[in-house]
Amino acid sequence: MAVADRRGVGGPPWNGARRRYIPDFLIRLGNGKTLVLEIKGEDSEQNRAKRAALDTWVKGVNAKGGFGIWCWDVAFQPAQIQDIVHKHAG
Repeated sequence: MAVADRRGVGGPPWNGARRRYIPDFLIRLGNGKTLVLEIKGEDSEQNRAKRAALDTWVKGVNAKGGFGIWCWDVAFQPAQIQDIVHKHAG
């Protein structure tokens, strides 16, 4: 079972401004992992910067410990979502 949530995390700076980053979905997977899922219609330089910051954040949270295991992914088409969830739930 997966549960989605809309909590924000610290965001990457963009064009010199610090912004609050709110992921599209936080999904608690049945295996206990928390999946940060981004939904994007197209890619952009800003989206790539967000993903790089998200990757760093997830690695940091996992290295620190105490918050469970986190993972992240991005879907560019709705048809990808189920495969992404299954990939991280396995």
